[in-house]
Amino acid sequence: MLRKSKKVEKVLILLPILILVITGSYFIHKFKSNQNIYKDTDRVMNTISQVLDLSTVKYKYTNVITVKKDKSINEMKIPFTEKSFIIKYNGIINGGVKPEDIKIVKNNGESIQIQIDKCEILDHYIDSDNIYVYDVKSSLFNKLEIQEVLDDINKYKKEYEEKALKEGLMEEIKRSTKTSIQNMLKNIGYKNVVVEFK
Repeated sequence: MLRKSKKVEKVLILLPILILVITGSYFIHKFKSNQNIYKDTDRVMNTISQVLDLSTVKYKYTNVITVKKDKSINEMKIPFTEKSFIIKYNGIINGGVKPEDIKIVKNNGESIQIQIDKCEILDHYIDSDNIYVYDVKSSLFNKLEIQEVLDDINKYKKEYEEKALKEGLMEEIKRSTKTSIQNMLKNIGYKNVVVEFK
């Protein structure tokens, strides 16, 4: 009877120690695997790609253009074909980085070095709900068409992209991209994040 109680006593003492060892091993293993999860370059690139959509820089503008036209044959103006109009519209230029232009140069789970090949204008569109045409003077032989208005607006797109770049759009894109990537990578556990532009 005494021997049985000693065995039960030993089991009761060893059981909590055994549970503590198993639980401790599980949490240490889980902690180590979580720390090394971002050594996987593909996972890091997927995370960066999601952030790039958020770090796109938008350049909004309003433009007013005056258009004067007439029809001509062999550079001779045809009478009564003159027309003119004023267009006011809003445009949005989106600038950022494409995922394929990003390379992870070094990654050890604590420090990471990112190289960005180029920043660029990703798209440029006109707010078609806010196009206004004023002071339309058209002739009987040369009526104003909607497609003509859109074509005239599109001619000025490149001009506005160049204007935006002169006003520092590319520097703003680089600054925004760098800050977003650094903050995101530090939030997931990187201590040192270097972002370089080629």
